[in-house]
Amino acid sequence: MLLRFFRSISAPIIIFVPFFGFLLWLRPIIEVPNSSFFFDKVQMPLYKFVTDILPATSPTASLLALALVVIQGFLLVRLNTRFIFITNRTYLPAIFFILLTASFPELQRLNPVIFSGFFLLLALEKIFESMRTQKIAYEYFIAALYISTGVLFYPFLAFFMVFLWISMSILKPFNWREWLFTIIGFALPIFFASSFYFLVYNQPWRLITDIEAVFKFHYTMPDYSPPVLIFLGSILFLILLSSQFILRTFPSKKIHQRKAFTIFFWLFSIALIVFLVVSKASVELIFLGAIPLSFLLAHYFALLESTFWGNIFIIFLLLLLLLIQTW
Repeated sequence: MLLRFFRSISAPIIIFVPFFGFLLWLRPIIEVPNSSFFFDKVQMPLYKFVTDILPATSPTASLLALALVVIQGFLLVRLNTRFIFITNRTYLPAIFFILLTASFPELQRLNPVIFSGFFLLLALEKIFESMRTQKIAYEYFIAALYISTGVLFYPFLAFFMVFLWISMSILKPFNWREWLFTIIGFALPIFFASSFYFLVYNQPWRLITDIEAVFKFHYTMPDYSPPVLIFLGSILFLILLSSQFILRTFPSKKIHQRKAFTIFFWLFSIALIVFLVVSKASVELIFLGAIPLSFLLAHYFALLESTFWGNIFIIFLLLLLLLIQTW
């Protein structure tokens, strides 16, 4: 019953998605988490601009963060509607995105990765638009521009330029102009930010100094509660199930679907590598890793024949999230 409702595309599910997000964010909105991450001490310019107007630990800021999460969920649905990654039209990507990003209560507040994830989604849309372009794809320039703008919120998004270049290699034959456009697109926001610091503060290297400060900041990853660890273990199990399912159905998919899920694989891989290799990167990367995972899980549950097991999995995850929120 629950899975059938989540699979539907009727008006009630559209209303349910933001309501679902509000329920999962209700406690953090009332009692805003005050845990400290590196981005609370060393802030990139655009994130600092936002927090100067709206303190990150205020209930209003938490409502803004929730709104951004819900909007990104709907953007995932829009991507699937435009490019048909999953054969069935569904709101499952939005539901899984909201569900995954609510797994760490410490991050259920305004944080820079929510903003950078929004720009990564816009870049992802441009990447897929390039599939329909036979000539030089200027979409890659815009995609790099979006990623660079996201860096001005969250510095580690810069590593996702590698993801952009991998996507280009998957989608189109090599064209040096397109690769040059990505470098120019990435450099422009950085140039404008550095120019602003130079003209206003006479500090042309301020942006580099801020990024250096991020790597010098001492940060200890907090211990997570047993419900969070059980939830992550459950998600890992579902990732393995979903991966096995998509590999089994991969040969029967259309070419653009195979390319899309290959791109999602690399997007998740880059997020995981950044988490494992960059010492200052932490669980805030869930807001980026949840993008490809939402499509992977949505694909599995949208095509799952056994609604019984689908309902069991979803109910179990929802109960775990309830336990996480009340722990």
